Amino acid sequence: MVKYRKQTSSSDEYELALPVDWQVVTKQRLIPLPDALFEQYDLLECRCFMGLFPEIKRAWITVDHRLFLWNYEEESDFYSFDDQEQIIVSVALVKPKPGVFVDAIKHVLVVATPLEVFLLGVGYDAGKVAGVRGSGSGGEVSLFATQLSVPADGVAMTSICGTADGRVFMSGNDGALYEFAYQSEDGWLTKKAKKVNLTSTIASYFLPTFFAAKREQAALSMVVDDVRRLLYVLLQDGSIKVVWLGASGAEFLLAHHHRSIATTAGLLCSQFNEGFSDGGPVLEIASMHVIPFSESRTLSLVVVTGSGCRLYFSTVARSQRYYEASAVPSQPAGRQPDVFELVHVRMPPDLRAAIPRSMQCLAPRQALNVHTAFYRNGTALLAHTWNEDHDSIVGAAPACAQILARTVRQPRATLSEHASSTRVEGRTWAIAEIDSAPAGLNDLASVSSVPTRSFAVLTNAGVSILEKQRPVDMLRALLTRPALQDVQVKEFIAAYGLNETCAMCFTILCADDYSLHSMSMQVLNAARRILFEFGGVPHFVEPLAVGFAAASDVSEANGPRIQLSGRHHGLAMYLARVLQPVWGLHATVSKSDRVSVWRLHIGISTSELFEVQERLRRLQHFLNNNQRFLPDQLNQMPVQPVDGSRAPADIAKCWNEETVSLGAIYELLVRSSEAISFLCLLGDFNLPVISDSIAEDQRKELSDILFSQLVATEAGRAACKKLILALINTQLKQHVSIDSVSDMLSKRCSSIFSDSDVALYKALEYLKLAAEAEEGAEAVTLANEALTLLTGISAMLTTQQVREISEKFEALGQYTAVASLSLACASESDPNNDALAYWSDRAPENDPREPIYRKRVECYRCIIEMLDKRRDSVLNSKSLAMLPNNDALFQFALYDWLLGQGQSSLLFQMRAPFVEKFLSLEPRTLEKCDMLWQFYIHENQFGKASLVQRELASSSREGFDIDLARRIEYLSLSISNGKIAIDMVRGGQQTRVATRELLSEEEETNELATMLRESEDLLEIAQVQLEIQQQLRSLGGHDTLASELDHRLFNVTELYGQFAEPLRLWDAMLLILKASNHDDPNLAKSIWLANLRTVLDDSQSTGLMAVASKVVRLGGRLYPSAAAFSLPMVAEILVELSLERREEYQVGYVGDTLVRATVPHWAVFETLNAMYVGTAAGGQDVDAEFVVREIAALANAWMDSAQCGSGDGGSPLIGHEDSMPVMAMDEALSQYIINATLNNNAELRSELQRVQEHIRRIF
Repeated sequence: MVKYRKQTSSSDEYELALPVDWQVVTKQRLIPLPDALFEQYDLLECRCFMGLFPEIKRAWITVDHRLFLWNYEEESDFYSFDDQEQIIVSVALVKPKPGVFVDAIKHVLVVATPLEVFLLGVGYDAGKVAGVRGSGSGGEVSLFATQLSVPADGVAMTSICGTADGRVFMSGNDGALYEFAYQSEDGWLTKKAKKVNLTSTIASYFLPTFFAAKREQAALSMVVDDVRRLLYVLLQDGSIKVVWLGASGAEFLLAHHHRSIATTAGLLCSQFNEGFSDGGPVLEIASMHVIPFSESRTLSLVVVTGSGCRLYFSTVARSQRYYEASAVPSQPAGRQPDVFELVHVRMPPDLRAAIPRSMQCLAPRQALNVHTAFYRNGTALLAHTWNEDHDSIVGAAPACAQILARTVRQPRATLSEHASSTRVEGRTWAIAEIDSAPAGLNDLASVSSVPTRSFAVLTNAGVSILEKQRPVDMLRALLTRPALQDVQVKEFIAAYGLNETCAMCFTILCADDYSLHSMSMQVLNAARRILFEFGGVPHFVEPLAVGFAAASDVSEANGPRIQLSGRHHGLAMYLARVLQPVWGLHATVSKSDRVSVWRLHIGISTSELFEVQERLRRLQHFLNNNQRFLPDQLNQMPVQPVDGSRAPADIAKCWNEETVSLGAIYELLVRSSEAISFLCLLGDFNLPVISDSIAEDQRKELSDILFSQLVATEAGRAACKKLILALINTQLKQHVSIDSVSDMLSKRCSSIFSDSDVALYKALEYLKLAAEAEEGAEAVTLANEALTLLTGISAMLTTQQVREISEKFEALGQYTAVASLSLACASESDPNNDALAYWSDRAPENDPREPIYRKRVECYRCIIEMLDKRRDSVLNSKSLAMLPNNDALFQFALYDWLLGQGQSSLLFQMRAPFVEKFLSLEPRTLEKCDMLWQFYIHENQFGKASLVQRELASSSREGFDIDLARRIEYLSLSISNGKIAIDMVRGGQQTRVATRELLSEEEETNELATMLRESEDLLEIAQVQLEIQQQLRSLGGHDTLASELDHRLFNVTELYGQFAEPLRLWDAMLLILKASNHDDPNLAKSIWLANLRTVLDDSQSTGLMAVASKVVRLGGRLYPSAAAFSLPMVAEILVELSLERREEYQVGYVGDTLVRATVPHWAVFETLNAMYVGTAAGGQDVDAEFVVREIAALANAWMDSAQCGSGDGGSPLIGHEDSMPVMAMDEALSQYIINATLNNNAELRSELQRVQEHIRRIF
């Protein structure tokens, strides 16, 4: 409400209450003055003063020199103090200074007379409160003489006040301000008590009186702000001084003096001087009241004037006041206030508010004559003189519902208040709040079913007890009417809103036993009726945009949204208000019990926990006993209130939304109640002692946990588990059975401590007993029982718990139990086997399956770590085969561990079911791939081994460091295994190359043959690649290119275009032509010519002999490839080069070169003969005699080799692969002889005839 006072300079709006006779405060009873006191007061010759000490539940009355303390709750009980004879002019009850008095003195009574001011110690024992509210005895008061006094020097102390740390300030009628300073003992230069003039100067003590300056205005009253360290002093001229007491509270510095309050108020509110003040030059101020820092961070003081106006002052600079609340410091600054200025004028309450608005203009506004006032937490009570015998207590309080409703429509709504008047007997001397518990400004947030604020009004007739009425009190009063009409209920709902009305109904229905007994069944039934008949139903509403801001907040601009019922919202609001006192508090805190010893303590008082829990249980009881609070959608289908055209499916959707939300609210209710039970249980078992067994890092983690976190977060639930475990461990250390603890936990907080928790802790106890067992059989039995319990709850175990329990089993030597528990936990935590799918998908990032996979891996790690500790005894196939093998992920983890131990051979020996899958799935490594084809060979699956080897040879995977030579080796192995696989298939054995259905023998043979041919082709290309690499390295300067050829297998196009052709690697180009079978005679001829001429032109070569050597070497690799080694083309080139180098040429050079290049004699003959025929016909430009002599030399060489090949010097075998077509040769020789004769070449003819005769002689 303070926010609305800051937003405007003045306000005067008061609301009409519903019903119209509702009062801000109602008079409950009048406690008359005891007759003896009344007689003393009525004596005209006496000087009498009155006041209230609400701290000790006493009213004080002074009659001349006598002081009476009246226990108004006991009516006739009063105490009289008359140990001195001076007239008492003022009295005050203040806090004592620490360390001065005994502990029994809780307060100090300051009594001022014209001669002296003295202190009395006050002991107060509140006593036991009876079962009926408000029937306490008022406590017992004891007065103690302190022997502390100071002379008054004839100055009447008109006002006395004290600070929280014991300083006592007094204002004298001489205009000076004094301090009553006291200490426990006299000092060397100081007395136990002294009076200090705080406003005089040193010079005033030495100047005569007639030289003194103008006398200061006397102070009428003073109030202290202990939080802000300020003292406010009201002077007779209506001005206010602000004194700063220093950051430590030990100083006295005048900070500000506001002398123009009336003028400033008139500027802020033009109505201020129009009939609401007396019009005189001096502003009449009835009282001053500190606004606590908890109520407002910016407003610090409210002043009530004689006309009933309230003036609000601030000590915060204007620039800071209008910041957002988050920007204003959460604690008052320890420095002198910057300003003291009037910021808001609140006009007097308008008592016409009780008159209907239509008639207010006919009734004049009543002026107030206020002589005493009270203000606290937004509530103002003004004592207005009604007549000589009666006062009217005018009450004003914020109209919370109206303010909240306006805030929705207009964020900067002005302050609106309810106002009413209550008449009391006599003239009012003081107003005070009694039994003052911390109260908020919003009365709607109250969860108590009875009025929470009571006030005592002291008059000369007695003490009137007033109770502040809240909206819930107003509703209860409305429900007590014998003939309650629906229209009245609807008016109330219209005024306060359906949600708030339903929340008030819950407040009434969930009242404590005393309140329920005091309320009639009529009220309870009427409240229940409002909930179920007027509570509304969930429905669709169209989103409405009010203004720019609202338009930006619409979440579903294109469609309606579901509006839940007021009954639902009322329940949520009531539950939130019940939990509010503890929701933000620390459930556990860390405190130092001894030096450097920190322990955990419950951070919330037990009484506060019990009070909240009692309200929660009453609410839970009401919900459990009113099942139709959750409407049955099948039997009670409500009518759509907004849009009757809604389909039944839409209506059902609304109810389903509300049902789900109500279920969540109920769960929060149960969890909160059980969290309180849990905290109380920890307190019963001595949490500080329990915390001694918790590690320091965990103790820090568990300290300062908010109650809200304990209830609503996973971290809070985990903290509960840790605290329970610490409690169990403490019990076990004390050799106490945990059954009783488990039963209490499961009964009082089952949502925190479930049946699974019971099983867990029983299992832990079995393990502890097993460790202590003297006989091995007993230990095994207990361990097995523990394993049975743990296996049944394996789904709820955390990985940390599995690890700790596994260590206990391992310590007992129960290694199989470690494996069984870990695998059970992994399996139960992932019933859909999502972890394996996640692993198979190569672990994508931000995948919801990742946490499941991580948990399973942690479970497996317990087994692996156990095996690692015992590696010497478990690294054998027999021991490993005993482990469960039905969990693929665990098997994979086991295989990884074996590989890390260098025990890959055990994978084959174990004959485990997932080895092949493990080696096949990602992430694949070269080691795993090598193991995979070795595994296939071990399993006689040579076809699959061949396929893996070929894939390795062709792999370009990063991380596979395979050089070209090893790739060729893989291809060679692939070809060998492929041939073995074909032989096995032909022998009747199956050796599948893929995970397909079984193939027929013919189909599988064909598939293997195809794979074999592909491997052979790859090998041929790889060999060319190797050739290129070797040439690059021999050339030098091409190391990068040479290394690049190790990274993968290139195809022929890449080898030719990227390496061979750019670098003019002629041999490699010819090999590529052969491998690709690329038939391009011109290209091939150009390559051959370039290659051979390069050799011929080499300065270090031997000419034609070097050419012959090159042809022989290439022929052995290229022949009989027509694409790379066309015999006519090569022969022609050799003839051409021989003719160019006749000086080096020897007859038979061409034929001998081709024969040594693995070309058969008959093929050379046919090629040369075709060349001769072409020359004779004029088709070729070649020397015919040259060709004929080459043919003759070829025939001689053939016959020599044939005779050598026969072995006995006889004729060579006809039909040999290198045999000549003898008849064709003979005919050709005959033709050559004829042509030589015609050309008169006798020498050639003779040579040819000798060759022919030799042939005929042999054949």
